[in-house]
Amino acid sequence: MKDNRIDTIQSYLKNATTEEKNVLDLLIEGLVKKQTNQNGSFLGGILHATSRLTDEGTFEMKIPNTEIIQNSLNIVHGGITATLLDSAMGTLVHHVIPSNKAAVTSEMKINYLSAGKGKELTCVASVIHQGSKIVVTEGKVFRDDGKLIAHSTGSFFIIDRR
Repeated sequence: MKDNRIDTIQSYLKNATTEEKNVLDLLIEGLVKKQTNQNGSFLGGILHATSRLTDEGTFEMKIPNTEIIQNSLNIVHGGITATLLDSAMGTLVHHVIPSNKAAVTSEMKINYLSAGKGKELTCVASVIHQGSKIVVTEGKVFRDDGKLIAHSTGSFFIIDRR
């Protein structure tokens, strides 16, 4: 895009449908959330993720179900569900390990159980096992009607923070 960003955006808007304009708004709002430190990553900002530590061993992350995360069937893309699980479980691990350590995903298994529909998705992550080198977690993603759409386990390798 280089120096013609404004021209490119104006051209896009000139031909954009209402849905395409809404998606652009979501993307820009997400970038601003990262820029203003409301989200720690660009992906978290673009997904409009909110999160909270509910207790010492449980973490909750929510994302709205918007056009930007839907597949061609108008349901949440499975890769977005996987990203939500990985993000929530990984963030929880960072809350429970020492501050001089970091964690990276070493393995993740997902069972998709039902379609991602509704206004928002909520992922609840918990620690199954915490060792000195590996933390094993569980994550569950729910629709806003309470239906479980995915279940996951994840292993996170503990490394020295750089």
